[in-house]
Amino acid sequence: MHIDLGSGDGRGPYHWASREPSRLFIASDANVAGLTETAWRAGRKAARGGVPNLICVAEALDTLSAELSRVADRVTVILPWGSLLRAVGTPEPVSLRHIAQLCRPEADVEIVLSYDAQRDARQALLLPAGTLDESHIATLPGLYQQADLQIVTADRISQRELAACQTTWAKRLAFGQPRIVWRLRARHTGPAE
Repeated sequence: MHIDLGSGDGRGPYHWASREPSRLFIASDANVAGLTETAWRAGRKAARGGVPNLICVAEALDTLSAELSRVADRVTVILPWGSLLRAVGTPEPVSLRHIAQLCRPEADVEIVLSYDAQRDARQALLLPAGTLDESHIATLPGLYQQADLQIVTADRISQRELAACQTTWAKRLAFGQPRIVWRLRARHTGPAE
């Protein structure tokens, strides 16, 4: 099972689910209005674009982690915003534990982060020093490890790699002004509870 957190309009998970019909996808976002159209499209007949392997859920991370404990073999957080950006970018230990709670042993976790001090000024208070620079990214492995998430790689990615994420927001950013984008790849190292 693949759980995507902060799915926005859910178009990324919709696209992924249509490409991998044998895998179950959950698109999750706290904003129910964003997921409504995608949930409707996914529920249609397959001949009309429906994807029966996609479930859209409007829940906060803490509620979701309690309901879906230890079910995901893959978790993604693609270009989070607001409290989810703070949760994975600062990071917040409690929120990281909620993400780890979703994971089966050895699950893959992928987080794609971007922040531009001028263009994203409203989010400045959510992040330390208002930035996701190289020195801050270097502090994340130790903090993630405390939540049983071992960062395997933390790399900057290109605009082309960003577009390949297939989410609406990733495509918008990929074809706009160039910006720094980080991809963290992690593995859940905690026990199977």
